[in-house]
Amino acid sequence: MKSSLFVVSWALLLLLVAALIFIPVVSAMNAFGKAPDSLTPSYSVQDLEATNAEAATAVRGRRVTAATWALGYGLLALYVVLVPYRRGERWAWWALLLSLGISQLVSLARVPVLGTQQGAAASGMLLALLLLGLMTGAPRMFAKSKD
Repeated sequence: MKSSLFVVSWALLLLLVAALIFIPVVSAMNAFGKAPDSLTPSYSVQDLEATNAEAATAVRGRRVTAATWALGYGLLALYVVLVPYRRGERWAWWALLLSLGISQLVSLARVPVLGTQQGAAASGMLLALLLLGLMTGAPRMFAKSKD
């Protein structure tokens, strides 16, 4: 039973890190491209560019910076899930919980602190998938003897 749950855990975490790699790649492509890019539901980077091209370029630059950091983090998380977590190394469980959990909680703080929900759904889904993945793997990770 613990082994089956651990396979589910590993698969869920692999799905999560795949999203952590895919999402920033799409974000960077949006920043570099000319496709409509929403800042709010009713205002886009293109609208900003029409009034202040320098500010629009700055927004795109910040988006690329955030995307590259997220991509680097996603690749590191991929390695942690594929190697130490898969081997059952307990530190990897804690590293994923703390790094992904805290980062997504900070991201969700946008709702009460900034009063905006834009982007919060993705953070909520990533946090939920992380917790589900880690909880299904916890019985094996924290068992006295691993099977």
